[in-house]
Amino acid sequence: MTDEMTYEDKEKRLDEILDRLDKSETPMDQLAAEAKEASGLIMSMQATLRATKAELTKVFAEMDAQNEAQT
Repeated sequence: MTDEMTYEDKEKRLDEILDRLDKSETPMDQLAAEAKEASGLIMSMQATLRATKAELTKVFAEMDAQNEAQT
């Protein structure tokens, strides 16, 4: 399910879960499932951030190389 969600959707869902946990609104029989879902969302979001960082690093390195070649 998380693969079909945007980063922003994951962030919103995670906020919903954490807000319910913070307010002790999560029923005990759903606590483990929601904690597992939150963990999955966090891992997926971290992977997205790592991939984005790598791509941006590559883009900026290419830009720097082009600038140096023109100098």
